[in-house]
Order: sequence, then C-alpha cells, then structure tokens
Amino acid sequence: MKKRITALIMSAIMLLTLCSCGKNASVRVNSAKIGKGVYAYFTDLAKRECEKNGETDVTALANKMLIRYVAVNSEFANRGIDLTLEEKSTLSNTVNSYWHLFSKYYEGIGVSKNDLYKIEESKCYETRLMEAYYSENGDSPMTDSELKEFFNNNFVAFRSATGFLTTVDENNNTVSLSEEERQKTAEVFKRMANEINEGVASVDNAASYAENVAVTDSVVVIDKNSTKYPDGFFDNVKGIEVGTAGSFTVGDYIFTVTRADITSDELFNEYKSDCLKAMKGEEFEKIIEAWTAAYSVN
Repeated sequence: MKKRITALIMSAIMLLTLCSCGKNASVRVNSAKIGKGVYAYFTDLAKRECEKNGETDVTALANKMLIRYVAVNSEFANRGIDLTLEEKSTLSNTVNSYWHLFSKYYEGIGVSKNDLYKIEESKCYETRLMEAYYSENGDSPMTDSELKEFFNNNFVAFRSATGFLTTVDENNNTVSLSEEERQKTAEVFKRMANEINEGVASVDNAASYAENVAVTDSVVVIDKNSTKYPDGFFDNVKGIEVGTAGSFTVGDYIFTVTRADITSDELFNEYKSDCLKAMKGEEFEKIIEAWTAAYSVN
C-alpha cells in the first residue's frame, strides 16, 4: 500500500498549482447542505481545470463536480456498502500524507483536513461502487477470467533504471546530449541489460553503470494508456521477454528494464481495481452521469 500512497501523492503534487479560490460559500444539492470547505475544494479544482482548458464558467464546473460527489456518496449509502478496515487505514494514511504536504495551501482556500478526508473518502466510494457494479452479483457481472485476460494483455510489470539524454548548459537550460554522448550512454545501458541477463548484475546496480540514474525500488505495474511514462514505453516493455532485461530509448530518456510476470495472482489481486477501471472506466463514468441527473445545486 505504501507505493500506492506514494503514487497518489506524486499525482497530487503534479496537479496542485499555487492558485487561490475566490468563492467560499456553502450550497445545497437537493436537500443536502454541503459544507463550505467541500465546496471550496471543488471551486478551486474547477478554477484550475478552467485555466487549463481555456474555459470561463468556474461555477458551472464546480457545481457539476459537486453534484457528482453527492451522487456517488448517495449511491454508496443506498447500496449499503462499507469500506473495509484496510481501505479506511489506507484512506487515513493518504489524507495524512496530503495534509502534511499541502495543509497551508488547503487552509488558504478554506479546506480543512476533515473536508479533505470527505473528498478522498468519496473517491474510495467510487472505486467500491464500480467493484460492486461489475461483481459476480452486481448489475453487470464480470468474471475474474475476463478481467485476468484483459490484465494480462493490457498491463505490464517491470523494474527499470532510467537515464537522461539531456544536460544543463552554462545558461541553466536543458539541452540534448551530443550524438556521441547519446551513443555512449546507450552502450552503457545496453551493457547493463546484457549483464543482468547473464546473471552478474541487477537493476539495483544501475548507479555503478551511470550517474543520475533513477531506479524503481520495486515492481511497477502500468496499463497501456498510462501517462506515467513517455509514449512508446509500454510497447517497448511489452516486447521484452518475461524474466529478461532489455534496453531502449524513448525521446530524451533511456531505459534498462527487467520485465516481470504480469500473470501472477498476487499482482492481479493487487491491481484488480485498476484493471477494472481501465476496462470499464468510460462505461462506468456514463453510469455515474446518469445518477447525477437526479441532483441539482440550489
């Protein structure tokens, strides 16, 4: 769970920009009164989304997000679902980590730690709702066999050592390495892969091959649409035989990757929710949209 929390935190860091929220008032969705802090959170999020997408109606987008939040919470309650103790523990750890990093920002826009807990809790509700909807006794049942087949075909597991084919010039600008330097680096990473395959090295030894190498500390699992790695990374990893290492370049990055076996039950069980989301996420989003039709901000 620790690596999942770390991934969530990194995503939050990427998304959280230093902007401020101008509106901080409570509203009602149908008969439910929404606290000022929760509304402030969605107004702030809507403002950042509008800036990114060139939209102007912050209030309309904030209200849409808020309605979705209430619809998910209501559906979760109506179905009588509960979070497990493990899920509650992970939720608490996630919120504590976020608050440790971003408390000043959140307090500045009027969001309390309890408000943040409610927001993250609703995300957990959504995951559990999806699992229930597609469970064996759910509205649209899916078997583990179907999910496993999708998982095996559309996810990869690996460890990697990442090098950078760039440097910083005298003006502190990032520039590409010369062709000669790029070639030398490629040869080093290829040698690393060969020696891993020969059993005389491992990804953990990457620092002994080159400087400024980023190494994953455990097996990483991604799907083919992941944005955590550059375009082309997934296909290159998919082309490496399971249990062996390979080296390849994507843009200004160079990788030595050892591919792990994605078909293990342990990995499937750990990433089952991610698999379901990748397979049915768009479909389930339309289902949530249908739920929101019964709600309005007033």
